[in-house]
Amino acid sequence: MTEIRNSWRSALGLIAKTAVSALLVTFLVSRVDLSAVRESLAAASWAKLALALIIFFIVPLLGGLRWWLAFRGIGVSARLPELTVLFSAALVFGQALPSVAGDGARVVLASRHGYNLRASLQSVMAERVFMVLGVLALALATSPLLAELTGDRRPIWIAGAALAAGLAGLALLLVADRMPIPSRLRLGHALTYAAEPARRLATSRWGGLLAFASIVSNLNFTLAAISLGDALDVKASAWDMLAIMPAVTMVTILPISLGGWGVREGALVFLLGRAGVPAVQALSLSLLFGLFGMVSGLPGLLVWAIGWRGREGTTPGVVTLTVDR
Repeated sequence: MTEIRNSWRSALGLIAKTAVSALLVTFLVSRVDLSAVRESLAAASWAKLALALIIFFIVPLLGGLRWWLAFRGIGVSARLPELTVLFSAALVFGQALPSVAGDGARVVLASRHGYNLRASLQSVMAERVFMVLGVLALALATSPLLAELTGDRRPIWIAGAALAAGLAGLALLLVADRMPIPSRLRLGHALTYAAEPARRLATSRWGGLLAFASIVSNLNFTLAAISLGDALDVKASAWDMLAIMPAVTMVTILPISLGGWGVREGALVFLLGRAGVPAVQALSLSLLFGLFGMVSGLPGLLVWAIGWRGREGTTPGVVTLTVDR
């Protein structure tokens, strides 16, 4: 009975997120001339689009590195090239489905390639937590630029409150197994389950490296947006993009849509509009951002499909290591 109820909840959640993405995209399309969007895309510089795509291919490389650092931080040996391929394959799912689907795909793929299921789940959770904290920290650091751009001081305290909440959540996670949290609560059980490896990661040098890699990864999103803007001849400065993209990423990771579609477009159209960018160009940039994000994972997906898929379950066992402090 519980499994049926959980299945219904998952189905309803997917339907709701699909509806949010569809409604937001429909609203934007109704307010923007699609023929002008096509003209904007057609006029883009192919050479500059190719450069932007190269930058997007860095996304799964950094993702594989973060995942590897998370594995090492919880005391588990891992193979960086293999994790990069698996991250790339899961990235395609995460762009087309809710982000949790991409994370779930990573857990499944890693476990099928010989990694312990518990360690796979813990490493994915750790990588996700650090990545979210990274974007919140970057959003706070760049919030004065966004406040100056929009003429509104609210981005500063919103980013500050979000980061404070994120750090409070991390603190709760680190001590969850030492608190009287009812085990029957799903969230409480998950926190207790992840507390010990999270402490191990946070107090090791791998945790610091993972935090740094998370900041670099989020800055890479800004660099990718700058490159796309250059290809589309968007009249927004690099400082404008630095102010805007962390905030856009922050709202995109909210679990309310499919892969951020609709939410990202709305945020970019609104914020780039404050920088004087026409809605047509902003929407074109956002659509390319989502498309290129999906394409960046295809090489890894192809390598997995034709190279390593047939070796699932044959990878040598993973050995637990003593973590360097």
